[in-house]
Amino acid sequence: MGQPKDYNDFNTAYLNADLTFDDNGIYWVYEGELITGETNQTFEVMMAWEQPIMQKMADLCVSEGDDVLEIGFGMGILSDAIQAKKPASHTIIECHKDIIPKLKTWADTPVDGFTKNVKIIEGSWVDVNSQFGKYDAILQDTYADLNKYAFKELIRVYGREGCKVTYWNSTEALHTTLDFDDDVEFHEVSVNPPSNQYFNKTIYKVPLMIKTTQTLLI
Repeated sequence: MGQPKDYNDFNTAYLNADLTFDDNGIYWVYEGELITGETNQTFEVMMAWEQPIMQKMADLCVSEGDDVLEIGFGMGILSDAIQAKKPASHTIIECHKDIIPKLKTWADTPVDGFTKNVKIIEGSWVDVNSQFGKYDAILQDTYADLNKYAFKELIRVYGREGCKVTYWNSTEALHTTLDFDDDVEFHEVSVNPPSNQYFNKTIYKVPLMIKTTQTLLI
């Protein structure tokens, strides 16, 4: 699994990179140096094998009539799963210049004759929060995100009481890093990823946290 030597450079390079797309995933080439000394390495942004994970995230967090905030569109796998739940509103934030046009095309494409009730916000989620409302569900699946440590504050401010929250969980210890303590429960999903740069286990643990007066999020 490739680890960049400089995460700030990695983040900046990703945001400016030209992405490539196929049915299996989204990819880009990082020209900077990894901790191994390698350069010009291909990284996956998102891959189709994640579908069971995205479905579980939606199943755990979204109910019909919810106001939903989704952070990161990627391939739109999670967005499709959310739309199938018939939310009252669905706000999607995306920051990459190559993904935003695909998000707009997806949002404008009806499903079974019905127009998607989607609000698109372009930019980094920490920079566009003046456009946020209040939400019953918040789902985060970002890439090369240096702002993840602000996620708890976002939930505190914009999540309603009882808001259900999930996020991309590369490691179960991440909830401690994010200062969620023991307020997170994990739901296992069996996956079969091809060799890639970011996740190669066969069991993925989907986190679920519910904002209540008993958690540290109030």
